[in-house]
Amino acid sequence: MKNIHVGAIAALLTLSALLCGCGTISSSFGRMSPDYANVPADALKTAASNIEKAVKKGNRELVLTNLDGLALDSPEINQAVRTRAARAELIGKLLATGFAVEQKDGLISVMRSREYKKATTSDERDRNALLVMSENANRWSMYEGMVKLSNLAPRALSTVQDAFYRARVELLESGQKYQDDSGQTVVKP
Repeated sequence: MKNIHVGAIAALLTLSALLCGCGTISSSFGRMSPDYANVPADALKTAASNIEKAVKKGNRELVLTNLDGLALDSPEINQAVRTRAARAELIGKLLATGFAVEQKDGLISVMRSREYKKATTSDERDRNALLVMSENANRWSMYEGMVKLSNLAPRALSTVQDAFYRARVELLESGQKYQDDSGQTVVKP
């Protein structure tokens, strides 16, 4: 029975990686510098701040409305925000362990290390991997949804990612990790 459980988790993780990995791969190799001049910058920063505050509070009832050239009111974006709010406590706990980092590309990742392996069980690492993949999938839905629905140029995706990254860094608790502008992992004071 345990082999079936492990096999199912492995299959789910592989499928999730394949489904979510395309955006991650393209963003890692072809990520453009954020350019706030070609997006409704004030609306984007306001939306990112409001959404990230609601997610952190676990507010599943946030009503998204379009802002000055930025489309937010869609079923896909609303569902992604609600799902992220539902898992916000788990993400906060994972970040508090010191084994996860908010990346400057707007995604979260587990910092795999010898210490992480010693501090966690195989099942915990599987759960953390699934948690991170699910969170990143919802973040991608938000980012890509905003770009598409707002009729922004595809190159605006990196700017949307940056706005949400910066909003999340502002809300991190002391001791949680994030990447600074140079890509180095640092600890929030």
